[in-house]
Amino acid sequence: MRKKTPIYKEIRADLIREIVEGKYSNNQLPTEVEFCEKYKVSRMTVNKALTMLVHEGLIRRTPGKGTFVNTIEIQKKIAEPRGFSQDINMIGANPGSKVLEFKMLQARENEEIARIFHVEGDTLIYYFVRLRSANGAPVAITRTYLSGEVVKELPQQTLEQSLYTYLKNELGIIPKCDDYQLRARNATKQEKTWLGTTDEPILEVRHISYTQSDIPFEYNESAYLGSKFFYVSSSTYHPRFKENENES
Repeated sequence: MRKKTPIYKEIRADLIREIVEGKYSNNQLPTEVEFCEKYKVSRMTVNKALTMLVHEGLIRRTPGKGTFVNTIEIQKKIAEPRGFSQDINMIGANPGSKVLEFKMLQARENEEIARIFHVEGDTLIYYFVRLRSANGAPVAITRTYLSGEVVKELPQQTLEQSLYTYLKNELGIIPKCDDYQLRARNATKQEKTWLGTTDEPILEVRHISYTQSDIPFEYNESAYLGSKFFYVSSSTYHPRFKENENES
């Protein structure tokens, strides 16, 4: 018999949905007493749900002032083989992927990528650009190269879903991500159009993925909106960067 989900976890899930949907536009959550009245539960139950959200970085408590919603950010661990779709699912949002460009190259057409993949001549290389979103809101642009020596088949429609799920379930490939490079930069004119931004800085992340047999097969460049993503070096909780907000 399936166990019933604890009430505090149901409250947590409900609050995540409301936060993602932007219900708390003034950035401040109701008090614990108000939540108790809303959900008809004890203050201990509400506190447990809120404490989970604090540790997940979605909200913060300011003594004497209240509980506030953090800007929704995705925390990524460096070298963790977790795809974009999983990142977005982790914050309770729905991931989206729109293919902006898709083509097949021969290794001789891009010597730098061919060198990374250890291929040459007419060996096929997939190249595609995708606009990634959370609940319909653009948050990143990814430019990806895949070795045709490793990825023998890549239907374009799979790119509108999770690439890593396809690699794992259909091809038996579990990526190992390494060789990371990170930098902050300005968005290009085209990126501003795609992401719907004007002057927000971009966090650019580059990495190479390897098969379990250490064969390089993916080169990825991701341009994230700077306010949406941050990287950590371990899986332990880290307090998030705080907004310069007036909470008085």
